[in-house]
Amino acid sequence: MVAPPGYESPRPVDEPYLALLLILAALFAWPPLHREYFEHFLSTKATELADDHRAHVHCNTLLDTLFDPEMLAGAHASPTTGKIAIQPPGCEVLSAYLRHPSGATPQELWSLGLFTHESMHVRGELNEAKTECEAVQRNYRAAKLLGVPDRIARQNALDYYNVVYKGRQGAGPLQAMYYSGDCAPGKAMDEHLSDSIWTDSITADDAGYPHRP
Repeated sequence: MVAPPGYESPRPVDEPYLALLLILAALFAWPPLHREYFEHFLSTKATELADDHRAHVHCNTLLDTLFDPEMLAGAHASPTTGKIAIQPPGCEVLSAYLRHPSGATPQELWSLGLFTHESMHVRGELNEAKTECEAVQRNYRAAKLLGVPDRIARQNALDYYNVVYKGRQGAGPLQAMYYSGDCAPGKAMDEHLSDSIWTDSITADDAGYPHRP
């Protein structure tokens, strides 16, 4: 510290002012640091879901989305590079889901399915209907990998299948790309996974959901 002109000693540091600057710096640094941590966390879990095909998750900012050629997609992934880009507010909604999975909203269930779906693309599947059915059968696994307790993870995956997935039936041509009547227990797309929600042959009627033709 150098004394100002006309003073014999340096001016004392204004401690409240310095504390304010440090607090502001921490507040501005937290969002990008938290996003980077969350991206790393999601990348690790997506890699596990994709059978160890390396995944790199990026939570797009509004600026990223503005320059993204696939800005209209909720997310997109490349099996070649392993890159997964999730458009806003996908990561924010997924983070909210992880804070209270027992009270998950349909949008938060959608964010879980989105994460699993893009991980299946990294695994190598390109057909959207097949990719979504693979995700349906792995949402339970995905939720547990993300730290959701077992019982809640199973219920969330079941809710996704009976509410979000089946809700796509007859919802228009865009949603039809992600739906297949063969994505059901015992049908053509059933992979008979040991940890699928279909393992116990749970149906919509068994779970108390309204029957869909």
